[in-house]
Amino acid sequence: MNENCPTLRQSISFRRQAKLFIGICVFGTIISSLHGLKLDPINTSRPPPSSSASRPESADNGNLSRRRLLLSGVTTATATAAVFLPTDAANAARAKGAAELDLEFYVRDLIGGNKKEGNIEQSKNGPPVPPPRTLKGALIPMLLNKECTADCISVQALVEEIQQQDKAAGRVVTSEEAIVKDIQSRVDSIRERTRNSFFIKAPWKEEEVSDQYYFDFTIYALWKTAAQLIENSPNRDRFMRNIGRLLISKLEKEQIVTPSLLVQQKEQPPSSKDNGVLVGSIPAINELLNIFKMSNYCKNFRIRSSDNTGGVDDNEPVFDELDDESLGMVGTANCLVSIYEPATLGASLQINGENSRFAPDFVGTSLSAVWEKYGGIRTTWDVFFVDPEYRPNPKDYFPNEQLLQMTLNKK
Repeated sequence: MNENCPTLRQSISFRRQAKLFIGICVFGTIISSLHGLKLDPINTSRPPPSSSASRPESADNGNLSRRRLLLSGVTTATATAAVFLPTDAANAARAKGAAELDLEFYVRDLIGGNKKEGNIEQSKNGPPVPPPRTLKGALIPMLLNKECTADCISVQALVEEIQQQDKAAGRVVTSEEAIVKDIQSRVDSIRERTRNSFFIKAPWKEEEVSDQYYFDFTIYALWKTAAQLIENSPNRDRFMRNIGRLLISKLEKEQIVTPSLLVQQKEQPPSSKDNGVLVGSIPAINELLNIFKMSNYCKNFRIRSSDNTGGVDDNEPVFDELDDESLGMVGTANCLVSIYEPATLGASLQINGENSRFAPDFVGTSLSAVWEKYGGIRTTWDVFFVDPEYRPNPKDYFPNEQLLQMTLNKK
């Protein structure tokens, strides 16, 4: 037995007694303060000017605020704690527990006035911003170009959506040339207004979409333009899905993906366990995700069934026979897709911070197009952002992962 154990037990016992004494002090002070508020009459008459400057604040004719009285109790308890609680170095250095952190935040909010936005500022020094990646390969110009012409599928899909809206509303269908000019004008205007803020957060080296941060900056301007021109949420959903369809078709046409990977799957009976839709889709979705990775659109990816913790990186199958059985019997299956440091992360976070969920996403919509085209599956997905590091300040939020929670439904 350690010879210091009796001393340690005495210290713990003393600390508990001190905490109990502090609690009684706080409770008694608050009760007496509230009792004083109830009994003391409130003087509504205005004091003479000559006496207002010399009169002590504590003798304000009974017109004390509840906040001041409550804070006096907190101050008394804090002073008492400073006297009675031991302040040895080991105790001061230990990690704070959840209750202590909660109490600290409550007291800070009480003193600061319970502001809606809180009383703690975001840390000035966040994690360092890495230099921009160079985006490469045939995929990037398919997704976006600097001038935002109809040569890229993002603008092409937006033009088609605007023309479809015109038809549905019985309006004269606007020409592609006129729509593209309008898009370019709006994008340039948004880029001009937001250039400094984006550059400060993530400076680009060159104003080309091959620069990760300039791609991010331009895609933000294009999606804000799309939000102005697309009339409602169903139309926005159709626009996003059309981007995936156009991309898969173009990748197949340019022979960047292998069209035959899932062609046989269409001919297989739905009840087949060995050649189910989901198991059969694994080569195609792996190939597609690797195209995004090899182009430097993202730093890495991970896809897995929601029922396991493995994924492509762990050499575990994304789907198995049970997933296909679930799709056949229940009509639904699920998977999770993690995209690490996608080139659209800054734009997505900015739009999310503006209280909009209409943000750029090329991975989810492309996977959806694969399952739709070859498996007759309709996919819905929710987007989340993950900060891998715990930070004590809740306003410090620096995610590097875009997490897609995907639900596959048999049509």
